[in-house]
Amino acid sequence: MTFFLSCETMPDIFISYSRKDSAQAIELAERLRESGVKVWIDQQGIVGAEHWAREIAEGIRACSTFLLLLSPESVSSEEVLKELALASERRKRILPVELAPTELPSSFEYQLAGLQRVSIADFDKILRSHQHGVERVATKDTRKSLMILPFEDLSPTQDNGWFADGLVSEFVSALGNIKSLRLMDWNTSKEFKNRKVPTATLAKELDIRYFLEGQVRKVEDKIKVSVSLLDFETADYLWQYSYRGAFADIFDIQEEIAAKTVHGLKLHLTNEEERKLNDRGTENAEAYELFLKGEQYYELRTKEGFEYAIQLFREAMRLDPHFAEAHLQAAAGLAELYRNYDRSPHLLEEAEQIVDHVRQFKPSAQSELEVLGLIRLLQGRLDEAESLMKKMVELEPGNSSSHFGLGFFYAQTDQIARSIALFEESLRLTPEDTVVHMNLVMAYDLAGDKQGRIRAAERALPILEKRIRLVPDDESARVLHADLLQRAGRNEEAATALAKLNGIADGNSLYNLACLAARLHERDRAIELLLASVKAGFANIELFHSDPDLDTLRGLPDFLDLVRAAEEKKDN
Repeated sequence: MTFFLSCETMPDIFISYSRKDSAQAIELAERLRESGVKVWIDQQGIVGAEHWAREIAEGIRACSTFLLLLSPESVSSEEVLKELALASERRKRILPVELAPTELPSSFEYQLAGLQRVSIADFDKILRSHQHGVERVATKDTRKSLMILPFEDLSPTQDNGWFADGLVSEFVSALGNIKSLRLMDWNTSKEFKNRKVPTATLAKELDIRYFLEGQVRKVEDKIKVSVSLLDFETADYLWQYSYRGAFADIFDIQEEIAAKTVHGLKLHLTNEEERKLNDRGTENAEAYELFLKGEQYYELRTKEGFEYAIQLFREAMRLDPHFAEAHLQAAAGLAELYRNYDRSPHLLEEAEQIVDHVRQFKPSAQSELEVLGLIRLLQGRLDEAESLMKKMVELEPGNSSSHFGLGFFYAQTDQIARSIALFEESLRLTPEDTVVHMNLVMAYDLAGDKQGRIRAAERALPILEKRIRLVPDDESARVLHADLLQRAGRNEEAATALAKLNGIADGNSLYNLACLAARLHERDRAIELLLASVKAGFANIELFHSDPDLDTLRGLPDFLDLVRAAEEKKDN
């Protein structure tokens, strides 16, 4: 007999367990029923993702307590991890009941952090914990909210954008370590560099109260920097700062602006936050200037951009052999070149040598672990890669990118349930990160979990819609929005959005549109968009063979001709 949820019987407790622990799970369920508790427990096993999505997801949604039977078998179960992730997402009261001493893998630790375990032998405590436990509820984020707007380049020739962007990026990096501050990420901020979006709109749409605004002017080695901190709620400037002098003083300027921001927002820093805020990285102004220029080219994320950025980082490294950030960005650039453009093993060998050098004078830096983890993943040394990325999470448990990095590793190694749990945790820390949202949607898709994919896509759509309201000409956001409509099961809306997306120029965006058209069975449009993507520079031709989105095109003569021509172009 299987106990399924009906509209008339809403469960008090949902029991999640490994099939290998069935005897203990069923015995506990019967004792709970005898005590007057309504229990949802699956006694037949899960038959496919569709069954799980329909019956089990509904059981978790309706229960008041999610009771997890912990054992070495259950923490190795992909299905148990799925159930736990869903219960955590829906903020259910979670009660871990231990069948045997069990070491939690990292994918379970995130969901069970801070929760006390109850022994299966202590039935009274299990009952009390259900009856009197405190349900996890969403709490309002009380941190001060700050957005650092892109600084305006007032240089006579308007060719020092790298300096303006570099300053903001450094401020975001420095202030991002302060846990009492909710700081808008630089990827979001820089989208408004050349777009005049009213501050009132940003404050409303992004829920931001404080804004750091600035202007820079650089002529040879002379600079002028003007910065102000605005409290949008009161319409007052909390402070204004202006400096005119030499570029060699840039470190003092940055330190002064950061200190004034902390003071203006009345933030209280821990000793570790204070140390990170004042960590200059280098005292060599020339090396720092090369590093900022390299960052600009790195952000282009093209073959030529990576190659030129690496040259600049190498020169900065020569000027300051202990400039860790320049070393690690050079190593990351070499890894990206290998991953996307050139499979020469010497690229990874050089990247590894650079990281080894950094470890001699700055061991266990989070960014060092991240870069070395990517190198190990690309080398196929998976156990080492996983260990490094786990350590990254241990060092920075409140860092969204740490969880995302480990989740990306699991997604790349076909450990999809683990990747889902980590992407969910990453989104809990940064709910509006579109990259994490898209990876989560894709992970559910790879897991064959249609309902999970739809649910994740529906969560992501408002984020993209907000972005489009703020930046109507953001073609990448419009492409992703159309893609998400289809993944949410809204095919007619997706087809309408696809029809309106004309004039797209970016090769990656065109490829993503081709995948959307293929999933909508618009085969001629898909072929047309794939041709356009190759002409626009899309180079990852391997995806033409492996991407399941293009399955509807397999075997079509036009598609085979396109793939053949694209491969010949790449070889030449």
